Amino acid sequence: MISASDSHNIIEKFRRQDAAATRQLYDIFYRPLCYYAETIAHQRQEAEDIVVESFLKLLKKREDFQTIGEIRSFLYTATRNACIDHLRKQKRHERSHDEIVYLSEQAISPDDTDIINAEVLAALYREIENLPPQCAEVFKLLFFQRLTTDQAALRLNISTKTVLNQKGKAIQLLRKAFLQRGMLPLLAAILGAAGSL
Repeated sequence: MISASDSHNIIEKFRRQDAAATRQLYDIFYRPLCYYAETIAHQRQEAEDIVVESFLKLLKKREDFQTIGEIRSFLYTATRNACIDHLRKQKRHERSHDEIVYLSEQAISPDDTDIINAEVLAALYREIENLPPQCAEVFKLLFFQRLTTDQAALRLNISTKTVLNQKGKAIQLLRKAFLQRGMLPLLAAILGAAGSL
């Protein structure tokens, strides 16, 4: 968490076009925004492109913001609106059309639940980077790319038993990290929904 004084300092530097402060805000928001965008657009690459565009919009308006909360709200709203525009342009599936109608009827501000989910997933990404290399690699293949145990073993040129061992170790380490953060139920919900537990 960022203290009030640190937050004020970051904002002041960001408004003065300080590269380090800009990078810090990018690091705070990029991953949660990508997850949030992907839940709407259903395409990872498109979600990442939309988030980058939202940051570019933020940079053009940098002097308008007084708090990190204002920046957070702007980024989530800009990302949500860009995702709706993307779905509207796509119009390939009836499902997309239904989502446009549903999202357009919602309040302009993103749902707090969606933002919390996005930020929990961002915490998960950070903790995965702290895992031992093989653990992290196995977990990413199983959780993010949805490979089977056999497929992951083939990709990494290791045995299925090693894949299962590394998966178990990764989940154990992630549980410990999230327990310390008081976020274990949220981790269980994410991993359970993905069939990883």
